[in-house]
Amino acid sequence: MLRTGLFALGTLFIATCTADTLPPTGAAEQAVVNPPLPSDLNLILNAKTTVTVGAFTTVNGDVGSAGLSGSVLFDVGASQGFGAFNVLANTVTVNIQASVGHVYGNDITVNGTASQQSLGLDPATMPQVPAVTPATPGTANVSTNQNQAKQLCPGQYGAISLGVNSTLNLNGGVYHVTRLTLADGARLEPSEPVVIVVSGAMTTGIGSVIQPSTQSLNPMAAANIRIEVGGNVTLGDSNQIRAHLLATGRFTAGRSLSLTGAAWARSIAVGTNGVLGGDGVFATQAPSVPPPCNDNSACTVDTCVGGGTSVAFCRNAALPTGSSCGDGNVCNGSELCDAVGQCQPGTVQTAGTTCTDGDRCNGDETCNGFGTCQEGTPPVVDDNNACTADVCDAETGVTHIALPDGTTCNVIGTCTAGTCTAGPSSGSFSYSGTNTTSATQNTTNVDILMVAGQTLSIGTCGVEGASGVGDTYLRLFDAANNQVASNDDACGVLTFFTFTATTSGTYQVRAGCFSSSSCSGTVAFTLSGF
Repeated sequence: MLRTGLFALGTLFIATCTADTLPPTGAAEQAVVNPPLPSDLNLILNAKTTVTVGAFTTVNGDVGSAGLSGSVLFDVGASQGFGAFNVLANTVTVNIQASVGHVYGNDITVNGTASQQSLGLDPATMPQVPAVTPATPGTANVSTNQNQAKQLCPGQYGAISLGVNSTLNLNGGVYHVTRLTLADGARLEPSEPVVIVVSGAMTTGIGSVIQPSTQSLNPMAAANIRIEVGGNVTLGDSNQIRAHLLATGRFTAGRSLSLTGAAWARSIAVGTNGVLGGDGVFATQAPSVPPPCNDNSACTVDTCVGGGTSVAFCRNAALPTGSSCGDGNVCNGSELCDAVGQCQPGTVQTAGTTCTDGDRCNGDETCNGFGTCQEGTPPVVDDNNACTADVCDAETGVTHIALPDGTTCNVIGTCTAGTCTAGPSSGSFSYSGTNTTSATQNTTNVDILMVAGQTLSIGTCGVEGASGVGDTYLRLFDAANNQVASNDDACGVLTFFTFTATTSGTYQVRAGCFSSSSCSGTVAFTLSGF
C-alpha cells in the first residue's frame, strides 16, 4: 500500500506485476521487485519492531526496522540530515513537516518530504538485531555518592549505581553487571575501550553523560564504549551519549538526546528535539578489547588492581633496568628501559650497518647513519642464459634452474646441462614494419647465440632465402645492448652485412625500415666458423 501526501517530494519507483504470466523468481527478477539495499548502509538506529523518532529530532544516519512487520515513524518536524541517508522498514511514516532521505518499504506514507522512495523491501535482507552477550555478573555492588569521583577495574559486579553529579571512570576491559543506573548529572567515562554487559536494565536520569574520559591517553571512538543490556534501556532528558548500545528490550530516550554512535534494540523511541549521529559501524558481535591501564610505555607491566571490588587503581610497574623496549628499527640503536619505567633511545648506527628485512629479493638494506633503514638494490635475476629458468625466493635468493636438455634456445641452439650450444647453422624470420625510425623503434627483435670467432652473415638480400619489399634496415646489438653492426642499403634498398663475434653470448637482431617508411621481408642468416 502506498499513500503520498500533498507535501511528498522526490522520485517514486514502483514495480508493477501482471497476471498474464508468472515470471521466474530468479535473482534478476527479484532485484526489480525489491531494489537492492544501499551499498553503504550504516544503521545508527535499528529495531526488531518499531522505531519512533520524536518531533523536531534530527538523525544524521540510516534508520531501519528489520522485523517482518517493523515500522519507522518520523514525527512532526523530525529530519534526517540533508537527505543523504536511508530509512528502511516494512512500514514507513513521515509526518507533516518531517523530512527524510531515501525510503525503502512496502507501506509508505509521506506527509512531509522524502528525497526518494523505493517500494519493495524484504526486511529479512536487512542487518538483524543480534542477541546480547550472556552476562555473568558478580555480587559486589558498586555505587558513587553525590559529587564523588572514582574508578573501576574490569570484572564481575552486581549493580552499578552512580549518584547525582558523580563520575565513574572505567579502565579498559569487559564488565559484567546486573544493573546500570546513572542519576541526574552522573557521568560514566571510560578512559580505555570497554564492553559493559548488563543482565538487567539500564537507566539514566536528567543530564546523564556516557562518553570517553578526557583523561584517555589514546583517541577513543563511540564503538570503544559498547553497552549490551539484557533488559530495557531508559534514558532521561538531555542525555549525552557517545557509545554503541544493544538492548534485548526497549530503548527509550527522553527529550533533547545527544547520541553519537548507534542504538539497536527490540524497539526504539527517541524523544523530541534530539540530535543523533553515527560514529563507526555497529558490530553484530562484541569486539575484543585490550588489557586495562595501558600507559603506552613498553617499560612497564600494566595491571588494574581491584577487579570485582569497589576499590580500584592502576599499577604500572617498571621492568628491570636494561630490559629491551626496542621499536624494531636496527638503525636507531637498541632502546633499553631505565629504572623508572621509561624507554631510553639507543645509539644511532653508522652508515652501512645492515638492517635487512629478511627478503633476499629486494636487496640488502643498510642504515643511512641518521637512524633510518634505506632500501637495498634488488639482485639481478636474469642471467641472460636462455637455458635456465630464473627465480628469486625471499629466503633462498636468486636461483637459475636448468631447462630440460633438448630445449630450443636462441633460435638455433639446443640446451644441454643448462647451456645453449650451437654449431654452424642458418635460419630466417619474417617481419613487417612501419615508422621504425631506421630500426630504432617498433622493430622486430630476434636473439641469436654466437660463440667467439663465429661469423654471422645476415640480410634481406645476399643470403639464400632472404627477400624484402621497401627500404629495409637491420641493426645488431650485443648482450650489453651495444650496437655492433648495422646496414641500410647493401643491395639497392635491401640490407646485408657480416659480423664476427669477439665474445660469446646472445646477440639481438633488430629489423626495421629506413626513416619512417614501411617495409617487409624475410631476414635470412647463416653462422659459420665454429
